[in-house]
Amino acid sequence: MEGEQLKQGKERVRKNLIEPLERARMKRKAGWTVDQHLAMMSSLEARLAYMSAKNLQALAECCERHAGGKLKDVWPAEVSICNWARRLQEPPASESRLVRSYLQSGAGVAARAGDYLVELFVHLKRVGIPPNDYVLKELQQRAQDRARAHDRIKRGIASGSASPSERAQLDAYHQTMRRCVAIVEAGKQGAEA
Repeated sequence: MEGEQLKQGKERVRKNLIEPLERARMKRKAGWTVDQHLAMMSSLEARLAYMSAKNLQALAECCERHAGGKLKDVWPAEVSICNWARRLQEPPASESRLVRSYLQSGAGVAARAGDYLVELFVHLKRVGIPPNDYVLKELQQRAQDRARAHDRIKRGIASGSASPSERAQLDAYHQTMRRCVAIVEAGKQGAEA
């Protein structure tokens, strides 16, 4: 998320999460300076900019309900807020630092060369941790199974016997592959800059 889109997202976070909680008299953590608190608010704006207004409003309710302090009026930890946010609305892959950095690493390049990039992407989004060797072998096996299924669908398309759902499955895969390749390529462009 960049430029105007990021600016609008940050404003949405301010209007739907931060300002309502400040109006409700939510306070900074004990022992925190104003600068530390403002840095956390700024970080939340950037990290949650992908969220819709409706989900930010729901997140504000979560924060209010789980406020700390004796009077339940202290902001929860940033990590807690971001975890609740992910449960309400999963960030797009391009916003996930884990997905972006892992696909842009040597592991992503190897996955692209080995034709299991989409399977790796799905794993990272679903599980939220890099795969170990055992999981990598499973992803490679899934990729082989997927490739065989796609070959069968392509033959069905050529003969006119492929169902609409099979065509949609193939289209969805290609769309996800384009998304993954764009993430990998963005990493290459960043490295060259």
